[in-house]
Amino acid sequence: MREGRGADMNDWIGTSSPRIRVIPGGNGGRFPYSHTVFIDDDVKAVIDTGAGEAPLGELLSGVSVDRVVNTHFHFDHIFCNYLFEKSEILLNGREAACFRDRRTIGHFLGIAEVYGDAAVEDWLGRISDPRTGPSPYSPQNDHRWWLSSARIDGTYDWGDVLDFGRTRARVVGAPGHSQGFCCLFFEEEGIAYVSDIDLTAFGPWYGGTDGDIDGFARSCREMAALGARHYITGHEKGMVDGAAFREGVERFLERIDERDRRVLEALREPRTLGELADLGLVYPRRFHEDAWVRMWNYLMTKKHVLRLAGRGEAAGEAPPGLPLRKNNGNEPEMLLHPLMDASSGIRFRRR
Repeated sequence: MREGRGADMNDWIGTSSPRIRVIPGGNGGRFPYSHTVFIDDDVKAVIDTGAGEAPLGELLSGVSVDRVVNTHFHFDHIFCNYLFEKSEILLNGREAACFRDRRTIGHFLGIAEVYGDAAVEDWLGRISDPRTGPSPYSPQNDHRWWLSSARIDGTYDWGDVLDFGRTRARVVGAPGHSQGFCCLFFEEEGIAYVSDIDLTAFGPWYGGTDGDIDGFARSCREMAALGARHYITGHEKGMVDGAAFREGVERFLERIDERDRRVLEALREPRTLGELADLGLVYPRRFHEDAWVRMWNYLMTKKHVLRLAGRGEAAGEAPPGLPLRKNNGNEPEMLLHPLMDASSGIRFRRR
């Protein structure tokens, strides 16, 4: 997928501040697009570059953008970085290694864990070649990965205040979606950009190896507690008022409990992680022809099994001869085994 129907400047969404506007992403901001926030101030900046080439190209035709701020390293929030050749590009310091050595992206996204280190090198070879064909559902082969992760000019950290002139944004750490994931709170204007706390029907995404279910849930509730008058999501909805966001967050998080219930129901029969993942409990099986969707489905399913076992609702059964490591008294013994993967033979069951 290259370019969805983008929004021209007449479709930009205004906010309570004339200096903060939302550039809607292609295809309604659905993945792999995202909305971009434009700061029209002394320092002209964009927050995330996933709106697509058409609307961002139109912006650049009339404005010199000084700074690009990426809230995290995921494709749908960076893929048009390459358009901003004259702009300073910033990424949070916890994920800066992703732009300094692309192998880090492969590890964070789960390629190494699920397919091995050699698969990371294979992926880098594919994205470095603009002739590589697209994958069915994910942007795994998109050359813009290569182009837009090629440069980083500086970093910021949680708690920093980004100064654009009359407009300032506090960086609020919100780990769970990724390890460095953050939101931007324009306190004077009462506006928060919450990126992938996006209230979509799919629910929270924590598919990378650096994703965390409970961390994501905490971050969602912390963002709701900011008390912003308006929230800007990175996908689909765009601008919502504070009350609607706080109500929407609880519905959004219900998806986590729904996934737990599906996994527990499947564990009425003992199953390995691989068998569980093949059921398509997070991503329906029709999408598994895409290697990355299959990878994320496996990793998210595994996280739910770990969560349920940690709460004593599920347990693992090792095949004969598989040694177990001693636990620290806080986690089930089985969870600490280094071979707890799809091929280990460990079967899980509902307690």
